[in-house]
Amino acid sequence: MPRHVSFYDESLGKQIDGSYTSDGKVIHAGSGTLGAKSATIGHLGNASTFPVDQVGQDLLAQKLLSELAHVEAKNGHGHGH
Repeated sequence: MPRHVSFYDESLGKQIDGSYTSDGKVIHAGSGTLGAKSATIGHLGNASTFPVDQVGQDLLAQKLLSELAHVEAKNGHGHGH
């Protein structure tokens, strides 16, 4: 079941909405307007000895969505939301 995330990106000055799924090793984040991006949770720490909690997964998903939004803005495909 995808988990919804919504946050305000200060550097872009806009609200970003998206969702993500995680299998405990990889997070897949995206939105209909921004596309999708994935990242391993392992780079946050050793998942077997230092499990990443829900807050950590939410923050990683926000980071991925923010990166997608920055690429969209750089490429001039902003939707003016």
